Amino acid sequence: MKILLSLISQQHVPNLLSAHELRPDMLVLLVTDPMKDAANNFLKALAVGGLDYLTRHELAPLKNPDSLDQTNKALKEFHERYPDADWTVNLTGGTKLMSIAAYEFFKDKARMIYVSERDQSKAIDLSGGASLPLNHRISTQEFIAGYGFDVLNFKAICENEARAVRWLDLAVEIAARSQDSAIYGFLGKLFLISEIKEGRSRGMVLDESDGLYIMDTELRTKITSTFALSYKDLTLRGPLDKYAVRFLTGGWLEVFTWGMLKLLEGNGIWDCRLGVQVGKKGLRLENDWDAAFMTDQALRIVECKSGGQEQDKRGDNTLYKIEAIRKQMGALRVKSYLVTTSTNVIDPKTRKVRENLDTRAKHYDCTIIDPEKVVQIAQMRLSADPRLEERIAEIFGVKRGFLG
Repeated sequence: MKILLSLISQQHVPNLLSAHELRPDMLVLLVTDPMKDAANNFLKALAVGGLDYLTRHELAPLKNPDSLDQTNKALKEFHERYPDADWTVNLTGGTKLMSIAAYEFFKDKARMIYVSERDQSKAIDLSGGASLPLNHRISTQEFIAGYGFDVLNFKAICENEARAVRWLDLAVEIAARSQDSAIYGFLGKLFLISEIKEGRSRGMVLDESDGLYIMDTELRTKITSTFALSYKDLTLRGPLDKYAVRFLTGGWLEVFTWGMLKLLEGNGIWDCRLGVQVGKKGLRLENDWDAAFMTDQALRIVECKSGGQEQDKRGDNTLYKIEAIRKQMGALRVKSYLVTTSTNVIDPKTRKVRENLDTRAKHYDCTIIDPEKVVQIAQMRLSADPRLEERIAEIFGVKRGFLG
């Protein structure tokens, strides 16, 4: 019988990767009282990823993790229960003293491995053997399950992404023109019309009285063909359902960002999702994730802001919101991005992200992707620039090829 001993702490990823690679017959979880919920979350994350250990695990309770003697006693009890088993011990989790005690007890009895935070593609064999490759790619759902959260809207995500595929070309066209004053004015007027008609919740019909027109022939043709609208004297007419209204009143930036990130899927990132709702024990988090993806076995959350953002003229509130999302998770190795077409983040003198905002973003481990970069990526896509994927990876700080 193969047994994997895992030391439980809030960081579940190394234990998750090791279990997927070794596929033991049984798990033994060395766990303190404060970490019992973390142990249950770990088992849940395994189940989400297709490994059911709910009936194939045992808890090795540890009252005092700072006592070498008590830790040694707990380990001895379980080893004597299964003396002929093939033991592997993952020393990555738990407290330092738990790791030391486990190493001392098992150094002549088991294979011992350790997963470095810097390189989670392998587990170092501390027994002197070859490193163990860790090939499992943790999904967003597995990652957040390890912290007690769930994705609440799988069906809606699939529907979001199906629409996004159909509307991506239009999103690219809008993004490429997003700093054009005429386009900016058109989108702003459309937003005001939608507010009056409650279009984002009910859909709406555009008619002559709305006076919504666009001079850009190419973009007008793209909009009318995408949403089966007509126009007379440059004025748009016809029905838009609520999803189309949401797209045209800001959702296009989410679709554009998701579509560009999808180009890297399989070459540095995976599980790139659009419009994710997250909850815990039946409670939905206050803010949804516009986009999310996994890279380097870590979660990345993307917030998109289009338009003038008059309610947040300096961009500070948006950064606070993004950081609040991260803190709600209570998770390790989570990074965020703010993708914006609003010039409120730009210092008019330097034409760069305002210094105080940039400093705060770095403190929050948030990357601000400013309007210039949005336009640049969109124009590269329209011109079929072969350097597009390289540039996207550079902007988002993605290591291309990781587990690709």
